[in-house]
Amino acid sequence: MASHCLNAIINKKGKSETVSVISLLRQTINETKSQHKTSTHKNQVTAVNAFQRFLHETMQTLETVTIDDLTPETIKSFEMWAFNEGFNPNYVALHMRCLRTLINKINGRGSELFKNVCTTNCQTEKRAVGRETIKHLRELHLPSDSNMALARDIFLFCFYGMGIPLIDAVMLKKSQLRDGYIIYNRHKTNRMVKVPVCQELQLLLERLPSNDSPYLLPVITNDKTDKMKQYRSFYQRYMRSLKKLTLLTGIECRLTSYTPRHTWASIAYRNGVNINNIAQALGHANTNITYLYIKELSCWHLETANKIVMQAVQ
Repeated sequence: MASHCLNAIINKKGKSETVSVISLLRQTINETKSQHKTSTHKNQVTAVNAFQRFLHETMQTLETVTIDDLTPETIKSFEMWAFNEGFNPNYVALHMRCLRTLINKINGRGSELFKNVCTTNCQTEKRAVGRETIKHLRELHLPSDSNMALARDIFLFCFYGMGIPLIDAVMLKKSQLRDGYIIYNRHKTNRMVKVPVCQELQLLLERLPSNDSPYLLPVITNDKTDKMKQYRSFYQRYMRSLKKLTLLTGIECRLTSYTPRHTWASIAYRNGVNINNIAQALGHANTNITYLYIKELSCWHLETANKIVMQAVQ
């Protein structure tokens, strides 16, 4: 449902007054900001910024383009423009979903306008690495006080912690480590996960720089300032360091904040861990999500199954 302010600029015939589509989209974002997570708000702003660039570069009279001027052809042209700009296909799909949601809130025409573009994600590059890469990273000699060493250690912490998501790892408090377990609730699903502190995890914790904050990892250093701002600042440094580690180690798969999680799930699955147990360790609500993590292993399982069958008939 559009807000009262939005309704005020839609006339009785369902036509909007002469308000630029960009102004209307931004107004909708601002009026629904409190209803969404910070990441959703940020994605919507980014999508509208890209759409504004597209209109500015392709239409000379940007200020006169209203939401009623939009057609499925306009949206398709925006999609093609985004691809030509070098945007990742899944990034383009995210833009489309954000704009569709906003337009639906304004006049309900989202399905009609976006019928010719892709709004779903496609399979991307491999996110999991093999156990040899984990060993390589663990044995890599790095300056102990460097950003790369901290990034490597937190990467391994997430892996040893049964694929704990980065944001959950960063927000862990020391009080959550007790009796040989780390107990946390997933930021995304609020499902509780109990992580046994294995020997590798214990040694890593002892190696990390000590800090006086209540947080387990040396990332959130000041509990009185904006924790998410500190997290986002660290995330940017973390991703830059992982990129350097990828080049330094020479591995083919690009290291990201998702890699430890997907790697833990993949190695567990390859070694016979039940899919339900993997889902529980990852804090998934159901195994449908977990299967997405290990989907790339399906060919391996088919090969294994075929070998069993061939051996049976020999």
